[in-house]
Amino acid sequence: MDKAKQVELLKQALDEISHLRALHFRNGEFTVWKNKVCQILESDYGKESTECRRFVNAPGKAFIVRTETGQTQEYYRCLECYEEALKSLIN
Repeated sequence: MDKAKQVELLKQALDEISHLRALHFRNGEFTVWKNKVCQILESDYGKESTECRRFVNAPGKAFIVRTETGQTQEYYRCLECYEEALKSLIN
């Protein structure tokens, strides 16, 4: 895939984060979205590439939270981390 097409797909994925923020943390769309972004990065850079690992590992260690409010906050934190990782890959 050429660089322009890759950037276009990553920008589209970045735009989709606002939709994911509006969903409940237990939605099925988040996993589909994350897998799609991983496939884009793997096809362009390779599964073991720095770029791919930067995205996959963006949230760092997950916090174990038992309350609904805490799980929602953790979901938003992860989305922010993925958003920042995508921005760094686009620029």
